[in-house]
Amino acid sequence: MSVSIPRAPIDIDADWLSEVLSDHGRHGPVQVKELTVTPSTRWNVADTAFLEAEFVDPPADLPARFFLKIRQDPDPLADIFPGEQVFYATANKTGLPLADCFVSLVDPSSGATCILLEDLSTTHVATPWPMPPTLPHCHMAVRSLAALHAHWAQSATDDLNKRERVLGLHVSEMLPAFLAKLGDRLPEDRAVLLERVCERIPALKADRYKGGGTVTRIHGDAHFWNVLYPRDENRDDAILIDWEDWRVDFAGMDLALMIAMHWYPHRRAFHEVNLLKSYLQTYNASASTRISWEDFWHDYRLGHVCNAVVPVFQHSADNTHASWWSHLERWFLAFEDLNCRELLE
Repeated sequence: MSVSIPRAPIDIDADWLSEVLSDHGRHGPVQVKELTVTPSTRWNVADTAFLEAEFVDPPADLPARFFLKIRQDPDPLADIFPGEQVFYATANKTGLPLADCFVSLVDPSSGATCILLEDLSTTHVATPWPMPPTLPHCHMAVRSLAALHAHWAQSATDDLNKRERVLGLHVSEMLPAFLAKLGDRLPEDRAVLLERVCERIPALKADRYKGGGTVTRIHGDAHFWNVLYPRDENRDDAILIDWEDWRVDFAGMDLALMIAMHWYPHRRAFHEVNLLKSYLQTYNASASTRISWEDFWHDYRLGHVCNAVVPVFQHSADNTHASWWSHLERWFLAFEDLNCRELLE
């Protein structure tokens, strides 16, 4: 069965929700009697809204409130970044710190996607960007990330090398415009370093995949503001959201983006190692194969090296957004602090 995906949340009505839940949900036929749609902030590439439904004789475990995301334009790099709809269509929430997904739709003709998630606004809160969350919340975030990484741990395949070659071509096409835009705002030694790193990343990652270490489903944009923090910390976990950029890769990239890319040196100096140890303890408690601190520390540093492409991609996608400049500066600072130059040798 197929169902149309509305252009925007404002176009949704009770009949549409009845149809998608009945035909594509897990509760069987349901009927929505009344529906309230409250549009929310546009979330990067998606339109979002909160839905509140009144059902006719609903199943006991079917909630009345949902969070909706609609993306009209397919990702031009969908072969590399499968997208959030695919993530929820293939993820099993049971026991994992994820939002429950009730419907995951794609229009095969247009590529438009739609997901219907549980509304977590009554149980969780977000930290407003750019203020970092409290340290207890930071530890909750890395522990939830560790649980997800451990759950999806797997061996690397040759397909990852093919993907990296494609990504490398995209970066090589974007980098000249990025450097030209910066001009003399970027010192020559930094420009040379960034070019060298971006050129070396495919080979560095190929070596990492051949090295035998595990890979996993990574979030791809795992910063602390893509986490919802529980109002009741004794009952609920921190929840990772916004899985648009997920893919299979090595976990150090998520950790490096979360901490090294987003924190300035003073905060990292005090808290970086403790957070990484918190992550590793959680990971090793549930993963089938334990990771040593030495291998994990190497992956974290290598992840930071490979994340050099993040501000380049961000600039290419939206060069008016302020975050890419700060990310670039913090990348250079952490590159030196973590002695990442030795990884290029």
